[in-house]
Amino acid sequence: MDYFLLRILVVLILIFLAGFLSAAEIAIATFGQNKIEELKEKKDKIAEAFEDIQKRSDSFFGTTQITYILLIVISSIISFNLIFYYIATLFAGSEINFFSEFSMEIGIIISLLAVTFLVVIFGNLIPKSLGFRFAEKIGKSTVKPLLLLTKIFEYPVKWITSFSNLMLKPFNERTSFSQTRFSEDEIRIIISEGVKSGALNETEQEIIENVFEFNDLRAYEVMIPRTEMISLGIVEDIKEITEEVIKSAHSLIPVYEENVDNIIGVLHTKDFMRTLIEEKPVKLRTLVRPAYFVPESKLISEILKEMQKRGERLAIVMDEYGGTEGVITMEDIIEEIVGEFTNNNDKESSDYSRLADGKFYVLGSMMIDDFNETFNINLPESDEYNTVAGFIADKSGRILNTGDIVQHEDLVFELIKKLRQKMVQF
Repeated sequence: MDYFLLRILVVLILIFLAGFLSAAEIAIATFGQNKIEELKEKKDKIAEAFEDIQKRSDSFFGTTQITYILLIVISSIISFNLIFYYIATLFAGSEINFFSEFSMEIGIIISLLAVTFLVVIFGNLIPKSLGFRFAEKIGKSTVKPLLLLTKIFEYPVKWITSFSNLMLKPFNERTSFSQTRFSEDEIRIIISEGVKSGALNETEQEIIENVFEFNDLRAYEVMIPRTEMISLGIVEDIKEITEEVIKSAHSLIPVYEENVDNIIGVLHTKDFMRTLIEEKPVKLRTLVRPAYFVPESKLISEILKEMQKRGERLAIVMDEYGGTEGVITMEDIIEEIVGEFTNNNDKESSDYSRLADGKFYVLGSMMIDDFNETFNINLPESDEYNTVAGFIADKSGRILNTGDIVQHEDLVFELIKKLRQKMVQF
């Protein structure tokens, strides 16, 4: 066989093996515990191989990564030389001076682009898609040989990990192959495929995806804005306080002096109700407990940790000038992960509410028909959407962030809060 053709064959085999390894890794990684339990119920011995590889997850991912990199590097070197030699020779004999003069540079550029294309398409994207699509078939057929390969590479993987951790020691960090294996986008794809295959249900998918969003959310995106927050001014009239406490139906109420920008603490309504039952004379100020203040830009993941540590259930959100921006509760934070809580005592919330300045808060879930009827406005209807949020998304053509503004004729929509209540203000 011609040496040139032999090298092409070697490259194709190496890229095929790398792609097959990539598909197998994804297939095995997405093979959920539910599937393994099903295999065990059927007394399929291959379930033991899956369980064994799960126990050796770091060695498994290390083995697949090392082997994949070796295959890709070798195939890239050979294919680069092949393409470079062919392209450089082709352009060197060109009658066009530019091509003949820069034949080597052109050969390098084209070779790099061609090799990158081959590796990304045939060594990564296509195999991973097939790995997701045929996870069960590919996983079952490859788990045993990959388990054997994992056992062979187990100690080299441990040595590489130990060396990496030694290098990271000055930074007080540690790493592992399983820790760095998948990007957020890849995990999202795995979750999506898990739902399609039945390994995950839609509720589990929503919770997992909310966790990703959770890490990026800041206080101002989750808080109850000051225009909606329930607060209590310092007064001495017990009857007035009682009416406000009963009306609010909250267990925690921020207390202010003079104006809402001067929060002096938080009233635990159980403390107040106890004094009423015991018929003790009491002043509101003596019942107020210290408030927990957080800046509006603080990550809610950090706020959650601090609230757990301090035993707080409510935080006052401050703007950059020290004014009160809103409040955030433990319930608000948890709802970002598991979804909104409801109880039998909750009144059905309106799709909109009028503010003191004449503007409105409108829920993104408000139907277009209801919106048009309520405000005597004719927002365009379409088969592509049926809610206010859908109309705004269609109008803007992008995913909006808090504070973004979209204009439609004389209407101005501003996204006040997303995820939990999906409100827009106009």
